[in-house]
Amino acid sequence: MNVRGVTACLLAVAATVAGCAIGPTGVIDGGEPAVGFQPSVRLYFVSGARLRAVSRPGPLPSLKETLNLLVDGPSTAERRQGLSTDLSPEEGTPDQVTADAARVRISLAVPPVARPRPSPEPRVPPLWLGQLTCTAANALAARANIDPDAVTVVIRRGEAQRFGSFRCSEFPRAQE
Repeated sequence: MNVRGVTACLLAVAATVAGCAIGPTGVIDGGEPAVGFQPSVRLYFVSGARLRAVSRPGPLPSLKETLNLLVDGPSTAERRQGLSTDLSPEEGTPDQVTADAARVRISLAVPPVARPRPSPEPRVPPLWLGQLTCTAANALAARANIDPDAVTVVIRRGEAQRFGSFRCSEFPRAQE
């Protein structure tokens, strides 16, 4: 071995022994442990002429409870962000909610005074139907681990009036 090789080896050993000039430290607190997935419920409210999702942390409520949260409307903080709701007592409130693998059926309670519906039905469904559709589809998708746009939501009022079958992708949504 030549002098340069021996010198390089001695320098490497000296650096290892010296710890590269890094001194010892005391115990360093790493903060709170990682928590991983936090369950939340996703509700759809109106922002301008589009739907916008909001997530509220907490355990996943049932589908019916999720829709009841939607009917309660945006929180004060959400209203300050410009969110509102197109759901109203005149439209009826979710009375019965059932679901299977990729379909949710919502039956609205008949309101005390039902408004007459214009005929023919408009091409674009009203946003209140989108609020129900997207909220219900996301609630089922979270439980079934499927794409929310694969969920069909059937909405009717009582036994007499069927609004139709919808998918969340049919409604205009704000960027999330």
